[in-house]
Amino acid sequence: MITQRAAFTPDPVVVRIGHEDIDVRGLSCAIDLIRSLRHDRLGNFAELLLAQMEAAREPAQQAEAWRAFRTWSTACGLDPDTRHAA
Repeated sequence: MITQRAAFTPDPVVVRIGHEDIDVRGLSCAIDLIRSLRHDRLGNFAELLLAQMEAAREPAQQAEAWRAFRTWSTACGLDPDTRHAA
C-alpha cells in the first residue's frame, strides 16, 4: 500500500539583514539566504544548519529544518519584531 505524506508548507517569516527586511517563504529561500551569507559573520554560524536544510527530503525533516532556521534567525537577532532600536 502506498501512503501519501502531507507536503510541508512553512509559515513565511521576515528576517532583517542590515536595514533590509527579507521575506523567507520556504526552505529553498532560506537556503539561498544562508548561502548568500557564507562569507559574512552570520554565515560562519550556519554551516551545520545549511547542511541540515539541504538534506531535508521528507516533510518531517523539512519541518525540523524550518524550525532550526527559525531558531537560528531569532538567535542571530534577525527577527525584526525582537530587535531593539539603536
